[in-house]
Amino acid sequence: MNLNISLGDLSAIERGLRQEPDYTRQVLEATMHQATLLVQREWQENMPRVSGITARSITSDVASTPAGVLGIVGSSQPSALFIELGTQPHMPPIKAIEPWVKAVLGIREPKEVKRVAFLVAKKIAREGTAPQRPMERAALATRGQVIAMFEGAAAQILNFITGGKA
Repeated sequence: MNLNISLGDLSAIERGLRQEPDYTRQVLEATMHQATLLVQREWQENMPRVSGITARSITSDVASTPAGVLGIVGSSQPSALFIELGTQPHMPPIKAIEPWVKAVLGIREPKEVKRVAFLVAKKIAREGTAPQRPMERAALATRGQVIAMFEGAAAQILNFITGGKA
């Protein structure tokens, strides 16, 4: 999922990139770092947990390229994609469902865990899984804060290039 945010007036950033490119890039990188950490935390909080492996796999990074500053929030776990978008009907490994049966349904007896995991797997084989959209919810929930961060960065850049006279 891509989150594109449009700021109203980018003239201060454009001017900063022309007049003080090093300072402007530094401010943009710092702002992007804050923004990606915010989205990362929100996504981790929205992620349903059984073992917490998928939530812990969510990371963020910032890269400065000739085209601009890029912020990335992602997960190395395929399960993050399955949770976000749901799945088509398929027969999952029963062993993979057993921790969910224990954590979510509270079943502890080993034979019962296997039996219920098999029934859940059969349901997934018939219906697939529904999308839960934790990343989308994180992006929407933090959108206003991210915009405010970059508006603040634009003001900081303008203040710097005008010598505090803006």
